[in-house]
Amino acid sequence: MYRKVKIITTIGPSSGNYDTIYKLIQEGVDGFRINFSHGEPKQWDEWIKMIREASTKLEKEVALIGDIPGPQVRIGNLPVQEIKAKETVKLVFGEETNEMKTIPIPIKKVFEILELGDTLLIDDGRVILRIIDVGEKEAEAIVLNDATLHSRKTLVIFGKEVDLPVITAKDIELLKYSVSRDLTFIAISFVRRQNDVLIVKDLLNRLGGRINIISKIETRSAVRNLKEIIEVSDAIIIARGDLGMHFSLEEIPRIQRRIARESIMFGKPSIVATQLLESMVNYPRPSRSEVVDVVNAVYDLVDALLLTDETAIGKYPVEAVKWLKRIIASAESTIIMDQVTKIRERTKLETLREKYAIGLILLAEKINCKVLIFTKTSTIPPLISRFRPQIPVYVGTINKKIAEKLAIYYGIKPYTLSQVPPDKTIDYDQGVRLLYNYLKNREEITYGEIIAEAYGRRETEIHEIKIRQVI
Repeated sequence: MYRKVKIITTIGPSSGNYDTIYKLIQEGVDGFRINFSHGEPKQWDEWIKMIREASTKLEKEVALIGDIPGPQVRIGNLPVQEIKAKETVKLVFGEETNEMKTIPIPIKKVFEILELGDTLLIDDGRVILRIIDVGEKEAEAIVLNDATLHSRKTLVIFGKEVDLPVITAKDIELLKYSVSRDLTFIAISFVRRQNDVLIVKDLLNRLGGRINIISKIETRSAVRNLKEIIEVSDAIIIARGDLGMHFSLEEIPRIQRRIARESIMFGKPSIVATQLLESMVNYPRPSRSEVVDVVNAVYDLVDALLLTDETAIGKYPVEAVKWLKRIIASAESTIIMDQVTKIRERTKLETLREKYAIGLILLAEKINCKVLIFTKTSTIPPLISRFRPQIPVYVGTINKKIAEKLAIYYGIKPYTLSQVPPDKTIDYDQGVRLLYNYLKNREEITYGEIIAEAYGRRETEIHEIKIRQVI
């Protein structure tokens, strides 16, 4: 089945074994995210090895995404304890405490921006506090809900941001690790401005990495500086969990739609994350509201959907992917073409390649044919994806890194033509012919079907389309 919206899963204890990874790829997973906030290199190496072995065996390109923690504010170490609504607790500057009803905060800047009436959200909002007194190195707060306090949980001041460097010493080590393991993407957390992305790009260049950068949009500053961040990023994650810590919840759907639209305008993949099928952490079926949420994301024409806890720690990782695939297929079959047309009409056609890409898609849709593209540099396929093709688009390349990158793009199904040695070069006509034969052997294209063979020759600026019938 040809699916336009891609599926990315987070690997963790529930899915971190070969059999489950194999089944996930078999069910159509297009990318795996490793959350570097958990685990250690030895475990990550095992996962990477298993993913690459399984994807090679199944001849399926998948993207490998490393997610670095970034400059999170976390509380320090404290005894696990229950707190009740209307009780008061102390916030103190420090790494740890043994006192009950006391929360250590190891970052002094938090106290510098705290004010009376501020709302604190700890552990993704599971603990809610209201500030009633503030000092230079301590504060007092009233508890607004019954909750359990655990060490090292995230802390957010609602509506405010603690101005910390975008990259920490730990993050730099994780970048080095990601380069050494040749990951496809690195996701950077708490991006606030364009320069944050450029700093990470510069670090990766110095490390000799060819890794693409995904910027996670999860703060007010990121939304405010959205266009400039998208411009210098390779992809975007719409991190709804953290956005919900900085914006009122009713604003999130509008923000999600805006980020998706802006990403399309810049031709950068957008990925929706957090609580897509959250109930499937414990149950084998999603809730009705979760199904509606996924359908709406597909209608927003996002590139990919990212499962987190559902596949990392959930009881039903494979079933979650099956359900997500099923919901996407149903939604894609009912997309109103006017939605796609509006996106295309908003896109400025400035270059020959852009005009070629939209012309190719309109032609293929008009005659209802499949598109076969051979690429050496991955210039044309992202342009085609940007116009949200509603017909199958197959891309062949001899560069596996390009194929992995394209795995998360809307409407693109990439293949590495492994019969060509990596150190050899082939002509575009040869590349399309190899892709044609490969797809025919896999029965992705069948006798009598009409196909459009396409490629743009960078060296001559000649862009070709050949219409033919499968024989």
